[in-house]
Amino acid sequence: MKETTVSIKKHVLKYGVIVGLISISYMVIRYVTNNTLTRNWILSIIELSIYIGVTIFGIYRYKILANGFLRLGQGLKIGMGIIFISTCIQILWDILFFKLIAPDILDKLIGLPKDITTVKHYRFGRKFDFLFTVSLGKLIANVVLGFVVSLISAVIMQKKQVYKK
Repeated sequence: MKETTVSIKKHVLKYGVIVGLISISYMVIRYVTNNTLTRNWILSIIELSIYIGVTIFGIYRYKILANGFLRLGQGLKIGMGIIFISTCIQILWDILFFKLIAPDILDKLIGLPKDITTVKHYRFGRKFDFLFTVSLGKLIANVVLGFVVSLISAVIMQKKQVYKK
């Protein structure tokens, strides 16, 4: 049987970018349909299923490309990498979105008044702090989610290669 090696880095980058682009498309759809500020559990389930589904598929696809073998460490690396790259892409999108495309939505999220008497530096400081806090929280939450999903799917899919002498 021919032994092939599959690059984990290329695989993680490919599926991380796929999840990131799907997440950006989903956020654009939410913005166009005026659901950016809507708190609905169905929208959260859709976003969660995107992350979980593509991460599990990425791990499964790697297992297929590696002739059906997957170690626990490889599964964790792949899943965590996919989630980390997609979260970084999504954070960059959030910064672009809240700073350039729709800065008024960030004011609504923070709860800042629109009157002229508000000091501009205070507004910038609150916006920056809020955006940093949300980005950091999103990164931490997604990494924890990625760890749990990767661990469960890697444990289920793991199959060690047995070497014969």
